[in-house]
Amino acid sequence: MFIISNILWNEIKNIIPPRKSKYGRPAKDAHIVLSAIFFIMHTGIQWKYLPDYYGKPSTIHGRFRKWIKSGVFEQVLEISINIAIKHLGDPGCFITDTASIKAPFAQFGGKNPTDRSRNGVKKAIVIDMNRIILSILIDSANTHDSKLLLPHIKKLRKYIDKPKVMIADSAWDSKKLYTALSRENLALLAATNVRRNKNKVKFTPLGRWKIEQIFGIQQWSRGIKFCWTKTKDSFLALVQLASAIHNFRLVGVFV
Repeated sequence: MFIISNILWNEIKNIIPPRKSKYGRPAKDAHIVLSAIFFIMHTGIQWKYLPDYYGKPSTIHGRFRKWIKSGVFEQVLEISINIAIKHLGDPGCFITDTASIKAPFAQFGGKNPTDRSRNGVKKAIVIDMNRIILSILIDSANTHDSKLLLPHIKKLRKYIDKPKVMIADSAWDSKKLYTALSRENLALLAATNVRRNKNKVKFTPLGRWKIEQIFGIQQWSRGIKFCWTKTKDSFLALVQLASAIHNFRLVGVFV
């Protein structure tokens, strides 16, 4: 049965909140609980089919929800980013894109205009040239890509110590975004949207394959290939965990 390696566990164990109550049954080993959550995220199985080795599904899911409220998965991602940057260096520039996925049960989903109006959600990611995942946003599928760029900036400001470049698709080819990012010391390098302005010369910035690769890698995790969760925070937590595992693997931590 899969158990998260001790190498990874030792990096993140200190952020797991301890049990406050001294009464009742002893708490399930947090190492096992996190391994069970990873198993759900990686395989995409329903909670009720979790192997007996991990314990009762209701117990594991209950800890999952408590850790979401405590910000555990956000902190795990942050630790993975810091470790990856320590090994690979500070971000030289940023690359952003979005991907729409099916979400039949998501209460926060929206009709996907590119998929026969089925319910879906949109995942927005920012990486650097070393393919470190730096920021993640989750929204409904009918949210325009251009609205999912500026919300990333709050998480990226600490890396913008000097002028840097943001590489993006043609959906971000907007004067409003060029101006907004310039105020943040960022030069937006977006593919030209020739459908919006036929006089523009077609241009595609280099390096966008890297973020396409990231979306492909995340498809390996069946639990986030489709959004089966009803709540936004649950799905975001699973994506944060998958992204943290990716960052750890970049530097050989997850073995």
